[in-house]
Amino acid sequence: MSRIVLALLLLAITGCAGPRYGLEACLVPLPTTTAGEETVHSLRYRIRTDAGKPAALEVDRFMERAAALWTPLLGVPDPLALPLEVRLHRSRSDLNKVLSNQKLTTKATGLYLPTPVPAIHVACQGDEPGHPYRTLLHEGTHQFIHLGAGYREPGRPPATPPRLALPLWLNEGLASYFEAAFITPDLFQPGHPDIERLDELQTALRAGKVPPIGQILTRRYGEPLTSLDYAVAWGLVYALMQESPPPWAAGGREWLKGLIDEGRRGWPGANVAVRSSPDYDPWWGLVTSTVQSAFERFVDERALTVPEWETAWRKWILAHP
Repeated sequence: MSRIVLALLLLAITGCAGPRYGLEACLVPLPTTTAGEETVHSLRYRIRTDAGKPAALEVDRFMERAAALWTPLLGVPDPLALPLEVRLHRSRSDLNKVLSNQKLTTKATGLYLPTPVPAIHVACQGDEPGHPYRTLLHEGTHQFIHLGAGYREPGRPPATPPRLALPLWLNEGLASYFEAAFITPDLFQPGHPDIERLDELQTALRAGKVPPIGQILTRRYGEPLTSLDYAVAWGLVYALMQESPPPWAAGGREWLKGLIDEGRRGWPGANVAVRSSPDYDPWWGLVTSTVQSAFERFVDERALTVPEWETAWRKWILAHP
């Protein structure tokens, strides 16, 4: 899927030709008297759409249910960040305009834009089974990571959105992990494997084409990620989030929760030397390097080296049914 500059963070979901999947409410012709934009408000969300109020209500109910997936790990968005915005486009061409303005592929089925008003943009219909729900889960994770687990810098105006505080691999890995929780619009199964990501990762492992995880851990925002890179990021998060993890990943879920909490606080006490660059915000260097160091400590606490941990992880992925 496509995601900063934050928009350049985002990976596109590509598909085939014509749209085949969509919200049921979007498939119902709008009354001729209906015109303009409908807005629906709820506890956390504001849904804006030109697809009619039933479609807005359908998306709103889905997003409120999905929020229960994210809050245990990512926390509750600051009241200043509410309402969380979703823009549902009835016409695919309207979404394509948003994508083109961000210089993103128009094959994407949605994106999360962090500025000027942070919002998810998604089309009513798309080429992928489960659309738009899987897209909403993926982009909704990005939204929660930004607005629920972001760092609010002291001294900035209250209405200023927080700074994204997680590195690229973790942002995309978590989004893919939660996207895979979709079973039906009314049923989520967290921890359910992403079959396509798993198959791609296993195939690449057997062919010896998976890059060392160190290359993924150090990838910065704005740098390209391949489909395989996304599969590796998903696989790392999937292993760490296991309820009954293998010994080398024991405590991974708690470690991730603590890591996210540290990021929300702005990485206090981070002792990482970041080389300054005129074309790169040192904040992203700090975030990426700090999390990489934290991962290395996590591995060391399990009496392993990073190569040993990676070998165990690769074997576990290959043996996964």
